[in-house]
Amino acid sequence: MELSGQTLGTGTTPWFRRTAATKTFRVPGSWLPWLCFGATLILYLLYLGILPPEPYFGRLRDDALYFSSAKALAQGEGYVIPSLPGRPPQTKYPVLYSWLLSWIWRWYPSFPPNISPAARMTAFFGCWFLAAAFELLRRFRGVGIWPALVLVSLCAFEPHILMLSRALLSDLPFAALALTAALAGDGAMRSRAGPTRAVVAGALAGLSVMMRTVGVAVIAGIVAAALHRRAYRRAALFCLAAAPFFLASLWGSGPSLAPATTGIKHGGPSAFPGWDQTLLYYTSYAKFWRLCVPSWSVFWAMLASNLRSMVAGPALYLLAPTLRPDKSFASAALAGIVSAGAVAGIVRQARSQEWRPIHFIMVFYSAVILIWNYPIFDRFLLPFVPVFYMGLWVEGKHLVQLALTSRSARRPIGERVLGGVMLTGLAALAGVGLWNYRYGFRSQMPGFAKQLALMAGEKAQVYRWVRWNTDPSAIFIAYQDAGLYLYTGRTAVSPICFSTEYVYTGEKSVLERDLAHITDAATALNARYWLVSEDDFQLEIEDAQPVIKERVARLMSAMPEVYHSAGGKVRLYDISPLMRRAPLRSAQMK
Repeated sequence: MELSGQTLGTGTTPWFRRTAATKTFRVPGSWLPWLCFGATLILYLLYLGILPPEPYFGRLRDDALYFSSAKALAQGEGYVIPSLPGRPPQTKYPVLYSWLLSWIWRWYPSFPPNISPAARMTAFFGCWFLAAAFELLRRFRGVGIWPALVLVSLCAFEPHILMLSRALLSDLPFAALALTAALAGDGAMRSRAGPTRAVVAGALAGLSVMMRTVGVAVIAGIVAAALHRRAYRRAALFCLAAAPFFLASLWGSGPSLAPATTGIKHGGPSAFPGWDQTLLYYTSYAKFWRLCVPSWSVFWAMLASNLRSMVAGPALYLLAPTLRPDKSFASAALAGIVSAGAVAGIVRQARSQEWRPIHFIMVFYSAVILIWNYPIFDRFLLPFVPVFYMGLWVEGKHLVQLALTSRSARRPIGERVLGGVMLTGLAALAGVGLWNYRYGFRSQMPGFAKQLALMAGEKAQVYRWVRWNTDPSAIFIAYQDAGLYLYTGRTAVSPICFSTEYVYTGEKSVLERDLAHITDAATALNARYWLVSEDDFQLEIEDAQPVIKERVARLMSAMPEVYHSAGGKVRLYDISPLMRRAPLRSAQMK
């Protein structure tokens, strides 16, 4: 097949021509980038095909919570947390993603085989995200369609995006909706645009809020773009279209339940503060935030830490894992320089053309996540990875042009030396980025998947024993509690959801305070079993994990072990002795 630069004809002219003499097809040049983009999507899906989703399931915990609530929706039980004793309403996550997953349960009700079709739904949103990114980037002046294709191809195989493409999480679906809403809003928020476009943009932005609460930044950003362009009527239509979806996102997300309203009877809200804290984590971001940020000093520490993480954020998609901004000052400084280059390129491009909704969305989105007390910026910044790459492309071109100009023989020797240093530095950064892209996290993913598969196999042994040998009404303590529920049908809860205050302040007393109440959930719920796995508490900060595991091991040393996996990595304990001490402790606390 011969690809030529023919352009797409009009009227009845076919989109390709076949020449009888050469027996070749001539494909118009305007279609060639889209054909290449289609090939990129195919390769992206093929790559995902070699990453089985089952070993990853439950590792990040939120995926199992989403999937268990989806199961409840599919079975007509309402939007609840069925894995939690008392089955409280699911007030933490907007309903849209769980509702989409509920259709997987309706069509494929067998668990765990239905994890695969659920992961394919995430892959569909990944393709949607890449298509929206391609359309967004090719519209930027100074980028062009071929560089846009290269940048989107880099996004497709970026390790963070690949990992989340196999997870049952709302990150990629939200990113797809956010970018699509930004695109629709760009065309709709103009005084000459038709009203239908504003309504469509409003619906898309509203759906992003129903996917994730931070979608309010999408609505705010598009409205700000409309006001900047003086498209007031279109802004009003947009808001009217987004309002029903915004209100629907509030369904079921009212004030968090007090512990006494979950159907669990215990000594009152103050008797087991560890359980109260854990329940807030499951049911209310707002109340858990207030518990974790109890003073202005903690707030400022959180703000400073989040700001450092945000500054280093864009560089994570280029320099990690070779350079870890949290490990040394030099790494943090280099990450800051790279991120500054990305932002400078974004600003440079916007000033050369116009400020678009995506720019305003980034501002509002950044304001929200700066005060969000979960420092997972590699996931938070995911929707803007294509824009970061675009910024680095634009600024890189600008710096190369400056360096080449300074290397002219007519320039002073100092400028020529500076230009050579600049070119060397840019080449070094590009080399590190390419090395990371080829040999970094992505090369580690197959081995990591094998490790997860081995651990999942050992957990499956224990889950099988639990299904056949325990009372269906027994309550379990397990770090991956929703996963245990899905595999066994037994209700479960995490030992304790640690306050993020320790993450930001490093105060050992905060960690010790939480550890002192690590049995509160078990005693409040009269739990019977405690499941301990080697990969427990993996989402806590690194220096806290050994301390937490040591405390749990000390507790379990006094409890009878009832079962363990063949490799001994997963163990189940009968915590009845702990429960017998609970009434005395409750009386003392009163």
